[in-house]
Amino acid sequence: MSRFFKYFSFFAKRKIFGLKKPLLANFKLTYQCNLRCRGCPFHLRAEETGAQISWKKAVEALEELKKRGCPIVVFEGGEPFLWKDESHNIKDIVVFAKSLFMSVAVTTNGTFFLDVPADLIWVSLDGLKETHDRLRSSSFDKIWENLKKAEHPKILVHFTLNRENWRETERLLDKLNNIPRYKGLTVQLFYPYGQGEQQLALSPEDRRKALEKVIKLKKEGYPVLNSENRLKAMIENTWSCHEEILINVDPDGVITTGCYVLNRGRVLCRNCGFTAVAEASGAIDLLPGSILSGWRTFIKGC
Repeated sequence: MSRFFKYFSFFAKRKIFGLKKPLLANFKLTYQCNLRCRGCPFHLRAEETGAQISWKKAVEALEELKKRGCPIVVFEGGEPFLWKDESHNIKDIVVFAKSLFMSVAVTTNGTFFLDVPADLIWVSLDGLKETHDRLRSSSFDKIWENLKKAEHPKILVHFTLNRENWRETERLLDKLNNIPRYKGLTVQLFYPYGQGEQQLALSPEDRRKALEKVIKLKKEGYPVLNSENRLKAMIENTWSCHEEILINVDPDGVITTGCYVLNRGRVLCRNCGFTAVAEASGAIDLLPGSILSGWRTFIKGC
């Protein structure tokens, strides 16, 4: 119950007192990854200096996020399950973060056993087996095995809609019904970072069809956690972006406020596919659907 009130009071205090606190931190622990996914620009940076954060820098960054009033942290990569620094690993940094934040999540490619004490685990799936394997290094069978064996109480699946996979949304949702610990699906749209993956971007027509399909499935009762309002707004990107609610930490320890793409690629707002940003911006505007979506995603059942 205390988490419930803390979550809703964040928006009330921000609105009433005008406090410019960030809502969501994307924390990249490492660029290293065991997969070579077609749409991902980050594994290409695995050999850079500062491609993996140290325990000391990670702790300092988390303490700074706490100081700035950020309530939610999502650890990602690369592949965050590969992160380690001497005796410390992903479990250690999650436990430390949980002592500071309202909600702590981990986003993973799902090829490792899903055993980490985060409040929720996101697993990336980009279609049914043939399509997913083509896009994400033939990893579907291993991910599916780990999903079936998972004992974590809250597992979500994240589906990035692109030109090759969006028609499989309903069949993927049906298949996920066989996963006991699966609690719901979030979608975003593929964003081209300009590193040879442009062919995966949705055309305007397919973007509309893909999002309208997701909206239809949500109305039919499928566990899609995105709000209907923000899904509609993403069709032509007709929404107000409050990028100051985002804060990003890179593996070199640099903290950036604003768009997720800053320092990671070319920022083209008209191509934005980051539904999480649209949802968070909607929550800041006190849209009920966006606030409810965030509660269901980050707070409910944790």
